[in-house]
Amino acid sequence: MEARELFMNRKLTLDERICKLRDIGVVINGVRYHYNFQQIATATGLSRSIISQFCNGHIRIKPEQEKKLAEWVQGIEAMVLAETPEAELEDEPIEAPKEFKTKIELYQTREFKEALGLLEWTRENRKMCVMVGHPGIGKTTIIKEFSKRVPGVHVIVCRGTMRMRDLLDSIAESIGVTVGGSNDERVRRIQRELKSRHDAMLIFDEADHIYDRDVKKFEIIRQLWDETQTPIVLAGPPKLEEILTRGGGRANLSQLYRRKYEIKLTGIRPDEVRAILNDYDVDSKVAAELTMIATSVRNGGMGNFVEIFGMCLEAADGGRVTPEILAGARCYKLQG
Repeated sequence: MEARELFMNRKLTLDERICKLRDIGVVINGVRYHYNFQQIATATGLSRSIISQFCNGHIRIKPEQEKKLAEWVQGIEAMVLAETPEAELEDEPIEAPKEFKTKIELYQTREFKEALGLLEWTRENRKMCVMVGHPGIGKTTIIKEFSKRVPGVHVIVCRGTMRMRDLLDSIAESIGVTVGGSNDERVRRIQRELKSRHDAMLIFDEADHIYDRDVKKFEIIRQLWDETQTPIVLAGPPKLEEILTRGGGRANLSQLYRRKYEIKLTGIRPDEVRAILNDYDVDSKVAAELTMIATSVRNGGMGNFVEIFGMCLEAADGGRVTPEILAGARCYKLQG
């Protein structure tokens, strides 16, 4: 009911109550009214710009300005409650307070689900695939989740210090075989093993790290796919796409590039972040700032969001995440 909704709104912050009056509106004398910022400015004597910036979490207003806004909101609420029969308020069941989440979860965004589907397609069709995206966008999270769900997926985490033999040993260890001798003998032993396994899939995370002035390690991976038709995924930042496209010096990866399918991760959408935060007790200003953090793909994206928001939830200890808590978490991360 309208009156009950207003009672519940009183538990919200002032800026949230104003936005509700603008977006949802109220019914007075049988007519629904929506109050925009200009109307509120005219009624309170404050500027529209100040009200807009306050409600969007960009500024803190002066106590006397906040008092004017609060008195106006309370006046609107009083008009609605005055025409609501007491019996209606008494008979209406009291809505139980919403239970908010207090822990970070695995957020299955649209892009997350699409990437899992494309990895499954790569596996079923025994293709070679490249997954690219900025650091923190969720590549490793997607890979870990896929490897947990699908048997036979082997993840090799690449390092900048890997020599050719190190790479081959890592592949062999991942699929559970013992190799020795020359690099050629190692490759042939790995190929024999992969040919005998129809459920095997190799995923190379941080694959850009194995580029070292030439593309020989990538050529070995291409040969494994050519000889065994084992599904292979190379995952890394946008730099990986440049390596695969151009190679280095005289070296080129045209044969590998022609064979690859591509998954490009662009990051979570603002509406998806807001939907996630709706399940948590988060101040509206905090929600706006966390949304900007999560969608800033060139500055850590979801990786940054999960780390900062996790610290906020821990500091809030079951209570509301306030701007002060968020400021403390960001400061702590900068120091770290």
